[in-house]
Amino acid sequence: SIGSEICDRVIAFGAQRLMVVEHSEVALHTVVEALKAKGTGAAIDSRIADVRDRERIFGVLAEFKPDIVFHAAALKHVPLLERDWGEGIKTNVFGSVNVADAAAAAGATAMVMISTDKAIEPVSVLGATKRFAEMYCQALDAEFARRAHLRPAMRLIAVRFGNVLASNGSVVPKFKAQIEAGGPVTVTHPDMVRYFMTIREACDLVLTAAT
Repeated sequence: SIGSEICDRVIAFGAQRLMVVEHSEVALHTVVEALKAKGTGAAIDSRIADVRDRERIFGVLAEFKPDIVFHAAALKHVPLLERDWGEGIKTNVFGSVNVADAAAAAGATAMVMISTDKAIEPVSVLGATKRFAEMYCQALDAEFARRAHLRPAMRLIAVRFGNVLASNGSVVPKFKAQIEAGGPVTVTHPDMVRYFMTIREACDLVLTAAT
């Protein structure tokens, strides 16, 4: 959901070329068809690939040679990742490492990684894996800056946000279903405060970070 909206915004802001990378063929077809229907004139390409597959990701980015890479692929359902934590590490940690390394190898000027507010002093597998990915990107960014005399070859940027309305994994559909069923609405704690943003707001934040 976040990735497809980023693609939509990138096209709206005048990108000449866009490569959509997705491991689900159904999702990939849906996103690309929607983008092409806008008739913007942008060259839209697509590849089926999984961020866990280091060789494949390196190949895809080396072929396309992107200026900017937006990395939105993640497993992010908190209870599921507590149980299947190994899968979270494969995607959120090693997948992010693969994308960052491949982006650098392909000559990208920037990579923006979508992170989470749960990476702040993490207490969950989601937060810990995303924080690990952030730390890798921070270290790589610092290394590029250290090597550069005038300007880093590539910047790596992480953007954190939390509850995005209508995004995959959003808690809102669950709350809606509970309300329609007459309740109760489950909350983690009566004093819990939740902050929400729309997908459009989240993606505009990501694009702003890329500048």
